[in-house]
Amino acid sequence: AESSMTMIAARRSLAAATSRACTKRQMSDAPKLHKAKDAWAQIEATRPKDPHPHNVFHPPYNMAVAASLVGGVMAFGYGSMYMGMRHQQIKQGYW
Repeated sequence: AESSMTMIAARRSLAAATSRACTKRQMSDAPKLHKAKDAWAQIEATRPKDPHPHNVFHPPYNMAVAASLVGGVMAFGYGSMYMGMRHQQIKQGYW
C-alpha cells in the first residue's frame, strides 16, 4: 500500500510540474526591440582605431606550402580512416 501511495504522490507531483512548465507564457503583442543593434555605433566609437587589422592569414601565401599542408591533412585523414577500417576487417576475419 505504501508503494502505491508513493507512486500516486510521484505521479501527482510530476503532473503539477509538467503543467507549470507547459503553460503558455503571457507575452505582449508589441514588436521586439533589438536595442544592442542601435547602441553598436556608440560602442564602436569608443574602440581605438587599428591601422593594421590582424587577420588570421596574411598574404602572400606560398602556394607549395599551402598545397602540401592541405594535401597532407587530407591524406592523413583518409589514411587513418582506411587503416582503421582495414584493421577491423582483418581483426574480424573478413579479409
